[in-house]
This record gives sequence, C-alpha cells and structure tokens, in this order.
Amino acid sequence: MTPASASARPFSPAVQAKVASILEQLTLEEIVSLCHAGSKFAINAVPRLGIPEWTMSDGPHGVRREISRDSWDAAEGYDDEATYLPTGSALAATWNPDMARLHGEVLGAESRERGKDVILGPGINIVRTPVCGRNFEYYSEDPFLISTLVVPAIEGIQSQGVAACAKHFACNNQELNRNGVDARPDERTLREIYLPGFEAAVVRAGVLTVMGAYNLRRGQHTCHHEHLTNRILKGEWGFPGSVISDWNGAHSTYESARFGLDAEMGTGERWDAYHLASPFLAAIRAGHLEAALAVDKARRNLSVMVATGVLDPASRPPGERNTARHQESALRIAREAVVLLKNEGGMLPLANVKRLLVVLQALVDRGHSVVVIEHNLDVLKSADWILEVGPDAGADGGRIVAEGSPETVAAADTATSPFLRAALADDDRGTVVAEDAALDQKPLALGTGD
Repeated sequence: MTPASASARPFSPAVQAKVASILEQLTLEEIVSLCHAGSKFAINAVPRLGIPEWTMSDGPHGVRREISRDSWDAAEGYDDEATYLPTGSALAATWNPDMARLHGEVLGAESRERGKDVILGPGINIVRTPVCGRNFEYYSEDPFLISTLVVPAIEGIQSQGVAACAKHFACNNQELNRNGVDARPDERTLREIYLPGFEAAVVRAGVLTVMGAYNLRRGQHTCHHEHLTNRILKGEWGFPGSVISDWNGAHSTYESARFGLDAEMGTGERWDAYHLASPFLAAIRAGHLEAALAVDKARRNLSVMVATGVLDPASRPPGERNTARHQESALRIAREAVVLLKNEGGMLPLANVKRLLVVLQALVDRGHSVVVIEHNLDVLKSADWILEVGPDAGADGGRIVAEGSPETVAAADTATSPFLRAALADDDRGTVVAEDAALDQKPLALGTGD
C-alpha cells in the first residue's frame, strides 16, 4: 500500500518554466482549444506557436489500427501493423514485475514508432464480475497484484517518450448500460479495493495521464467527479498530469470545467460543440466560469506534452514496431501467463509426473480446439494423457481420451470423443487433422508451418 502521506512527483522546474512561457503567449481561444479534441484521437494544435496536435491511441495491449480523423473507418495508406501483446489479464497471470516492465517497454516503443504521444493504457480496474465485457483488459481482482504490476508497466511505457494513461478511473465494472450504471461502494471499499492500483500508478509510477470512466459513482459521472478527481486524485495524491475523458464520457460543461476533466475526447459531434469547446469558452466570456479553470487544464496538458518531448521531437526515442524482438517479448509474456506451476530444479518432491493436455469442451464448441492443436503440436505429441473436460465429461469432471506413451497417444482411436478427433503423422513436423461439432463436421487439415 502507498503511504497515506505520499503524493505524486511534480513536473520538473524546466517543464514548468517552459509551459508558463507558452501560456503567456496563448489567447483564451487557443487555451480552450487545448482542452478538447480536434479529431478522433488528437487534441488541437496551435500552429502559430509550433504546438503540434497531441495524439493518442488505444490500447492496453497494442497500438490500434490507424483510423480516419473524423470517423471510425480505417485510414487508407498506412502501414500500421503492430505487435499484439498479451492482454492485461494475461499479464497479471505472470505474477512477474519484469514481464510488466517488458510489456510496457514494447507498448511504448510501438506507440512512439507510430507517432503517438499517449497510449491509452494500462487498464487497471478491479475485476468484480465475471461478465464484464472488458475484463480481458484489466489486470485482476486483486488490488495488491494490480498495484505491484502497474508501476513497472507504466515506467516501461513512459521510458519510451510516451505518456501512459491509467484507466478507467474509477469503479468501472460492467459494459452493459455503461453510461448509466451508478457504482455505489462506500468509502472504505473504495479505498481498499478500487483505488490502490490508481494510487500506485500516480504516486509510485508517476503516470502522466488518467482516463475517467463511463459509469457514475454515487450519482456523478466519473469523468468529472468532485470526490474522485478533485479531492482524491488531484488533491490527496497531488496528481499533476492530465485527466482525459473516455470517448463521449463527458456530460456537462459546468461539471467538466469544475470537477477535474482536462481533455475532452469523443465522437459523433462537431469538435467545437464539445462541453469543453465553444460552450466552455462562452461560459467564461459570460462570467459564469473562471478563465483560470481553462488555464489550469491547458497547463496540465501542455506539461505532459513538454515532459514527453512532443515539442522537441529530436529528444524522443524513435521507437520500433512489429519487430522480431517485440514478437519474442510477446511470446515470453504469454508463456509465463499460461504456466501455473513449474518445478524448476526439482524443488517440489514430484516424480514420474504424467504430462497432461486438457481440452475444454467450452472452447472446442467454439472451434478453438483447432487453434489449440495447431499451436501445441509438440505438447500433444509428448502428452501421456489427453483429458477432455466439460459438462458432458462425467461426474469426475473429465475423461481420458487417450493414455499411454506418445506413440500410443498418437495412434489412439479418438473416436470416443465427439468434441475432438486428432491424428498425428509420423513425420517430424507433424500434421493435425481435426474436426468438431462447431465446424459442422467439416475436417480441417492443419500443419505446424515451416
């Protein structure tokens, strides 16, 4: 746990001085323009002062494809293939801070090569219900594990000259009715379960941006929340960076202005119609809101830009993308994610252990058995047992499809399994022929590749 007295590190004096100099030269209209999007994934530029657009991209496990400025359509003419990293839930399953650091470094480097200034991750909400549609993005249900892994992950991202974005702040636990659900944890639950990961991200890792969530917390939308953002995030923790809305997550000009939102992102409206765009400017001019609110937001956004070298491109790492090194890193992380226990060095008194391949009927029913077989031929050829597990597998929860030496397994009559039939060739490469009910009994021939 982070000590209660701890607070985030402020921006360096050099960054603060640079930003102060810029703010003195900006008009009120330009200051407000730095508080809202000018395209799907960018905050407006100020060309006359050499301030470029502040660009962002999803997501937590890889840089998303390039999209059009004003729609979700794919942009034409871009080479944008990126390494697909293991998801947040897989990363957490490694229980390894070194893998979190590696994950962050790869994600940051690929973001930099693609010209992105902010990568919208990691996702560190608490997994509180198994049916949440974004659980795969989030680290786990354990606030201590999240707090342990999020620090090296963010440090890895930001070591590449890219701002990380811890999301979604906070209490974001379901996708159904995500803009209307009102999470109502009491203060102790909030502090002990929902907030430790974010506190670690801010205070220990120095994350530069935080994204609000779609949901409400006790009646107020969390993208602009008096208690969460003003009192805790910016007050108690001293967060000096930018609070970014989830896309279309802002709902009020007044609340966005007063309750901590710094950069409004979204879709489906004219950029100048956003809550922190023309309505914000009009409210300031009419005297309903103070200009100092806009200045503080612009200061925070510019501080992140200056700190990550957006205004000094030559100072930034060039990055790299979709390289063999990054692919190997993704494989390393994935391997650690799927291994539950390794008896390295014979530490555990286990002898004559059988090698077991488990086939889950639920996956087979969706056709995933083919993928499992294709990418695990060596495992299948070396298995002593193949166990099929599922609701039809019997009272003991599973049944042996084949048992014996690798040769016996390879030659076994697997017709006893209605969900998986496999035969292995005798050659070194191996070939699998598989069919299952989900594929309408159409056989597929799959090879291991060259």
